[in-house]
Amino acid sequence: MVIAVVVCRVWRNDRSCPGCPDQWFGYRSSCYYFSKMEKDWNSSQASCSAEGSHLLVISDAKKMDLFLRMHINYHWIGLRNSTGSGWTWEDGSKLNNTKVISNSPVQHCGVLVSGALQASSCAAYLPWICEKSPK
Repeated sequence: MVIAVVVCRVWRNDRSCPGCPDQWFGYRSSCYYFSKMEKDWNSSQASCSAEGSHLLVISDAKKMDLFLRMHINYHWIGLRNSTGSGWTWEDGSKLNNTKVISNSPVQHCGVLVSGALQASSCAAYLPWICEKSPK
């Protein structure tokens, strides 16, 4: 609930805020959904896909700065290191200039935690953030 209030206050003041579905929040040219349910990474990804969206992809420094400054407590994002060749976003782009905190070689999925990107086992149950373009 706190996330929704903060996002709404920050993002609804943006003049380029798009029209987004109920329960979604607009910022710049995207709509975002913060789940309340918890699922594993693959199921979270499937839930986003069912809504015509994808897990959050942080594609530029401004967006990275915004999301890292938010007080988000453990939400799945569209970041994965499944091939061992580095962290990759769902859109295929590589993670640049941002460290992912990891304490185990079996942590292959990305989590947004207050002020950082963290690796986690993909089987953990967490809420997630979906992203899509407005209609």
